[in-house]
Amino acid sequence: MKKIIISSKDITAKQWTNLVLELNILKKEWRNHATIDLSGQGIKNIITKGNMKVKPSKEAHVPDIVEF
Repeated sequence: MKKIIISSKDITAKQWTNLVLELNILKKEWRNHATIDLSGQGIKNIITKGNMKVKPSKEAHVPDIVEF
């Protein structure tokens, strides 16, 4: 077994979330080559919420551009 520990003292919560989600993408891409396990406090929750598909709301609708 190979093991890597990643730690940072000056990372923001948003940066940490993005890092975890990117590592999860790498995990998915490496599925055919190796079994990779991501573990740590809150990792499962970050991945679950980060992979949710959000329905666009009516407020997010961008009107069509009108050309004159």
